[in-house]
Amino acid sequence: MEIPAFFASYIDQKMMVSDGRFSAVTPKAGERFLPLNETIRKNLGEERTPVVIVDCDSFELGEFSEKVMKHLRVPGKNVWLMTCIRTVEDVFDAFNKDAEFVLAPYHFIASDAELRDICNVSDSVVPVISIHKGKAIIGRRRSADAVTVLEKLVSIGYYRNFILDSENSLDGYTWSVISEDYPSTIPIVDRSLEMEGFHHTIMPFPV
Repeated sequence: MEIPAFFASYIDQKMMVSDGRFSAVTPKAGERFLPLNETIRKNLGEERTPVVIVDCDSFELGEFSEKVMKHLRVPGKNVWLMTCIRTVEDVFDAFNKDAEFVLAPYHFIASDAELRDICNVSDSVVPVISIHKGKAIIGRRRSADAVTVLEKLVSIGYYRNFILDSENSLDGYTWSVISEDYPSTIPIVDRSLEMEGFHHTIMPFPV
């Protein structure tokens, strides 16, 4: 199943969606804005499918902001909220009864200790491993093998994970290993890729 991602911002007391984009470091809002719910309803209809809402306001700040979370209502859809999580306190702040999962980019999380605490307090927070030049970003100017990072997350207790490869730089062999050894992993990729061996794939929705 292809799951659409919408890049959301709270502007002038309205939830808006833009022609945003993923990048290896942080998602970015675009320049063209439309009403969020109207855009989703017009393009996806009444089908109850998951939608990923990317919290562009928090990523722009580089820390969690409650603006998008507080006003996020997407009737008839299972919402997966991608936002900036650094500490376990951010998890409590980001709680939204309308969001099924919170997607948290791994390299924003402050430390491995915070990563373990987050896992202990919520099974709804799911790490997102960002790929740059074929490697997983694990911190400022630090990278590691993507499969090694997945193995570490699973050992902590994260049995569902996401891998964001906006550059299409992860090789086919690595993807095949991930699909076989970590079948609960969900890729986040550009529309130019067709992923094999995965039940779900997240792709930006064209606005």
